[in-house]
Amino acid sequence: MKVNNKYHHIAIALAGVTQSATLIPQLANTGVCNRTLYQISLKSIFNTSPKTTDDVYDGINNIKTGLETLITLLSSSQKQQVELLRYLFGTLSITGKLIKNNQALDKIDQRLQRISGLYSAMNDEIIGDHVDDLSYSLAGIYSDIISPLSTKIKVVGKAEYLQNTLVQAKVRASLLGCVRSAILWYQVGGNRLQILFSRKRINNAAQELLKEIN
Repeated sequence: MKVNNKYHHIAIALAGVTQSATLIPQLANTGVCNRTLYQISLKSIFNTSPKTTDDVYDGINNIKTGLETLITLLSSSQKQQVELLRYLFGTLSITGKLIKNNQALDKIDQRLQRISGLYSAMNDEIIGDHVDDLSYSLAGIYSDIISPLSTKIKVVGKAEYLQNTLVQAKVRASLLGCVRSAILWYQVGGNRLQILFSRKRINNAAQELLKEIN
């Protein structure tokens, strides 16, 4: 990875936000989502002291879908992607408020430590075995600490799924996954003006990262 290129780090973090955001319409419209991507999202939430940007996801291979989706969002007509963009910008906006609120960040940290303390490790196997319990615990963090900071992000889908408590929990846990990556995005120098004015640079960086994976 080209560590010296700021836009590679920005593209990785934004791909992380995008990848978690893709889970929300899946859950809202079908009641289920891609299990692997969901578990990558949950694991990233607990990875609070990574050594490198891609370390949050255990390597860029794990955000391949996010990179592909991000490239589509940046380069195509966005009409088909309106919903996804809403979740993306909604979580970037709420995270902008969160990173200025040390008290909220401390509370999240304490809650995450309490949750991870219940398990021997936060590896793929444990996350896979306890995915529903973890979904409820992480949804609680989102509802209690993050949601009150800003206008609620409206989730659109089928009522039969949106009324299901486990689906609701997984949607909120996915939103928390978006926020985790959005925090990373701000940490590596991301800002919302870049999405308007530096789209080509982010797009190029995402394409280079995708080449590296392939």
